[in-house]
Amino acid sequence: MELPDMRLTTQGLGMIMYSFPAVRDIPIGSNYFSSNYTTGADVARHIHEGSIVGFCTSSSGRFILSFKQGYPPRDVFDAHEFKIRLGIKVQDNQLYIRDLYDLMRWTPNCPSTQVISIEDGFYHITLCTNVPFSGALGDEQVILVYFQKLQCMPELTYTGVPILCE
Repeated sequence: MELPDMRLTTQGLGMIMYSFPAVRDIPIGSNYFSSNYTTGADVARHIHEGSIVGFCTSSSGRFILSFKQGYPPRDVFDAHEFKIRLGIKVQDNQLYIRDLYDLMRWTPNCPSTQVISIEDGFYHITLCTNVPFSGALGDEQVILVYFQKLQCMPELTYTGVPILCE
């Protein structure tokens, strides 16, 4: 899996990842965020299903997502201040990555620059990042996104919102 980096500007304090079947029944224009993604329990339910997988970046901003295959090597993992592990179910060979706040006024339309092609299946996702050189979260912040394919959805322990940067 060789994927180009993705630039993503967010207004919200996080990002979501999903495959289209996970959002197909969300009505256009609805505020899915308020009705289904506000509480820690709401987010945790989606996280454990691997449906709409969100995480908090603790800042809006401009992010550069750098996609990798497998798990990060130990030295890369250790060299990053912030890291979390998530899981996702990929369907239709596509994964959408969007601003968390897109859930507030839902539209299935997503720029092609925010869609990656990836084989269907279950994945363990490892996110690794550091505070950018400027010292401001979200200022051209690079997030390494590692995908490790699994036989089934990984067991996760989240009871609330996964936070990448605290």
